[in-house]
Amino acid sequence: MADKGIILIIEDSASFRKIYKRVLEGDGFKILEAEDGETGWDLVQKEQPDLVLLDLVLPNISGFEVLKKIRADKLTREIPVLILSVLGEQKYIKEGLELGANDYTVKGFYSPKEILSKIHALLTKVDIKKKINSYKLKVKEGRVDAVKLQQDIGLTKLFNCPHCKVEMVLELLPDYTRTDGHWFSAHFICTECGRSF
Repeated sequence: MADKGIILIIEDSASFRKIYKRVLEGDGFKILEAEDGETGWDLVQKEQPDLVLLDLVLPNISGFEVLKKIRADKLTREIPVLILSVLGEQKYIKEGLELGANDYTVKGFYSPKEILSKIHALLTKVDIKKKINSYKLKVKEGRVDAVKLQQDIGLTKLFNCPHCKVEMVLELLPDYTRTDGHWFSAHFICTECGRSF
């Protein structure tokens, strides 16, 4: 079977890693494994996997910290991260997504085959995004409605990232699902940490 890419499983349970390694390798992925957060982060930097399957409750450094490091590093910030954790409370889900996880799943709620479908969907989105030209624009306070836009979307530091205080840009992505002219989806993106708002 053809190699579909590299997936890094950062998970302290050996039996869990074994189950997902078997399913993912059976589908054509190369699998890397880390049993703690520190080793996982080292492998992310060294191997630049196509996707990270990340547990949150890990020895050494937590999955939340690993995710922060992935999103803060220019070389790794675009790697899709799928959280798979026993932490199912809304506050943890919210934190994981706000830190930049692409998806959050609670262990026991999805079968390995369903997780595989989620992985395929995430990797497809990444492939599509790589092929689409986006347009990045700076928004200045002097522009018509710029201040109103800032207030309406809840930015308190003008158009600066609330995390690293760097000026954000407005990214426009073509929406090819629309056939009646040029339509775009838009979001603010930080040029430093890569977070979108």
